[in-house]
Amino acid sequence: MPERPFLMDQWYVCARKAELTRAPLARRICGVPLVFFRREDGSAVALDERCPHRKYPLSKGQLIGDDIECPYHGIRFGADGGCTLIPAQAEIPRGFGTRAFPLVEKSALVFVWMGDPALADAALVPDFFENDSPDWKPMSDYLRIEANWQLVVDNLLDLTHLTFVHKTTLASSGIQENPLIVAVEGDSVRARREMHNVEPAPIFRTMREFKGNIDRFQNITFCLPSHVHIKVEATPAGVNDDPDRAHHVVLNHLTPETERSTHYFWSITRRIRIDDDEISERLHRLNKMAFDEDVDVLRRQQEMVDMDASPLVNLAADKAVNEARRIIRRKFADEAARA
Repeated sequence: MPERPFLMDQWYVCARKAELTRAPLARRICGVPLVFFRREDGSAVALDERCPHRKYPLSKGQLIGDDIECPYHGIRFGADGGCTLIPAQAEIPRGFGTRAFPLVEKSALVFVWMGDPALADAALVPDFFENDSPDWKPMSDYLRIEANWQLVVDNLLDLTHLTFVHKTTLASSGIQENPLIVAVEGDSVRARREMHNVEPAPIFRTMREFKGNIDRFQNITFCLPSHVHIKVEATPAGVNDDPDRAHHVVLNHLTPETERSTHYFWSITRRIRIDDDEISERLHRLNKMAFDEDVDVLRRQQEMVDMDASPLVNLAADKAVNEARRIIRRKFADEAARA
């Protein structure tokens, strides 16, 4: 792992929009404990949740108007992090306060900038339109994974593990036999695997009644710092003009909590049979089952990595993994040069 465990000058998913309310929410991002809440006008706020007086967590306090009050000594802080009241004294020391972090709400998600606020360009926030488009039906959930964020990115960029880890949910024939075609576009990695005349995986049968084998396509895009967009296409074998070819999309947002734990915000969203609640329930159940299997694999993997500092071995299927890690290493170097 690099000396600095996290890329800081990046936009990370810190919550879903619906999670942020007038009730303070605590969440650690890149090792920093934060508190999130909404002001009376609905705008979102992120502060370092450690009260600078005695480091008590502000998330345990309450909102007084647009200020958050520390429940230890009643000290209040505004949305910009500045102290607004110290009950035990009239004068507020110059510069006394806690740090505020830039936020952007987009695609039903909340993104936080952990680095230099002068570099926080909202135009760099990626667009995951399938999360809130009226033409798509999303189902979302959250997992906490006891593994380093880069191991979780690896897991999603090398899907050859589906055959062995997800035998009853996502696996199908063709994954091992067909190569991943990888291209790098700037700071993004795009990968595609084509599988022709293969048996449908259980998740495909959930959404469509295929009468025989299918042509299946995996389209994976990695973008900084740790977002993985997976578009899955499926058609009856040999059919090239299927209007329902774009089968479903899996959105994966992997946000470091600590060096050995990761917030995993995921959605599966589809553009077919979007009004069928039964399909939604079954899809959520199947994906949660599969992702819970990943949680166990990654936890055990992290345990072994902690005991063995030797480098990981790369295979042919790791081409997308290697390209993503190369981009991440370059960004670490860029941040170190700016420091």
